[in-house]
Amino acid sequence: MRALAALASALLTAAAARPAVAQAPTLTPPVTAPGIGVMPRPGSTLVALTLVIPAGSADDPDTIPGSARLLGEAVAHAARGRLDPSSARLDVRVERGWTAYMLLTAPDLWVHSWGVLEDAVFRGSLADTAIEAARAALIEGFAFDAGAPVREFQRELYYVLGGAMDPWSRDPRGTRAALRKAEPAALKEFRERHYNLAQATAAVVGPVTEQEVHEALAPVGAGPLARPASAGPVWKRGDRLPLERDVTNAWIGAAFPAHGDLPRTQLEFVAHQLQESLSPALPDPGVFSVFVHIEDTPTGPVVVVEVAVMPEVSKTWEKRILAAVDGLKDETEEPFFRWQRRRFQSAALLREGQPKEAALRVALDLSRDGRVRSLLEEVEAIGPRDLAAATAGLEAPRVLVMGPGLGAGSTDSGR
Repeated sequence: MRALAALASALLTAAAARPAVAQAPTLTPPVTAPGIGVMPRPGSTLVALTLVIPAGSADDPDTIPGSARLLGEAVAHAARGRLDPSSARLDVRVERGWTAYMLLTAPDLWVHSWGVLEDAVFRGSLADTAIEAARAALIEGFAFDAGAPVREFQRELYYVLGGAMDPWSRDPRGTRAALRKAEPAALKEFRERHYNLAQATAAVVGPVTEQEVHEALAPVGAGPLARPASAGPVWKRGDRLPLERDVTNAWIGAAFPAHGDLPRTQLEFVAHQLQESLSPALPDPGVFSVFVHIEDTPTGPVVVVEVAVMPEVSKTWEKRILAAVDGLKDETEEPFFRWQRRRFQSAALLREGQPKEAALRVALDLSRDGRVRSLLEEVEAIGPRDLAAATAGLEAPRVLVMGPGLGAGSTDSGR
């Protein structure tokens, strides 16, 4: 463990020494206007600008799943055609509840690049050529998906999280058939309905000032953001949901609903600790992957543990996941806890040392909570009792298991 801590410290030192992230350790970007966050980094060689639209695949029309993603890719394609590829790069990410346009550009061209992106997203005509280029690329992505067991597992897992009838649970990619039949007029209608500059949030990271960002982006976030209140966890009792399939792997998805008022940073600490405790320090031939993440479902946040393992160790890993969650409630030994908190802090610093990641986090903070978190302060304020309380605040999980030779059982631990 000391070696891991030393490695994290060395990586952190190296990251902070690079000019592009000279100001990263502050992690406390001020909000210059409603919906706009700024993280000044005078020594950076790039400007990262992220625009978040509070609409995603959950807003797709029932008859055209995948509309949000097709629109996002088409808009990005149109904007790229007007940006200088030698000085600007644009990526788009479409999730269930939001769409993010992520721009990296040269400092002397960031205002111009933002103008191109803003026009393409909100005002410019959406050419059929851009739609067809995006459509072809997305359809091609389905080529090797036919019959893939992991896709069935992912579909069933999100049905568990959001409910089989909720649009939020659908695959953000849509379907090949729906993408083929999506008409340009329907995409343009989707944009008119859901793309509103005043409802968006944005963040800028790089050698910029608050004043110039405010002047360039002032219309962003000018209106009240629609944030529906959490209705509470969709389930109160744990359950085990086996899917018997004659496949060579086994997949486990354990979902732990969290109280909506739990501080986000504490919840992220819980997820980080679970990832650390479940990831084997030495190669384990029985496990292929471990992924712990937070899903913001329509009823509130859920900590999700996804594991792909050999079928013969699936029952062991089910127990291991539950034991790892229960074990976090007992991590009260002060020296060990401080070491774990430093690792969490180092991971945050390393991640936010990348301007693109920092801008996305700030824009999502604003979209989700209406404020930008001061990560260093919030991490430092977390104590052993906070971690234990946050873990104890998780509701009993639902565990989806897919693979061969599954036995009956329950995950209800009485929590």
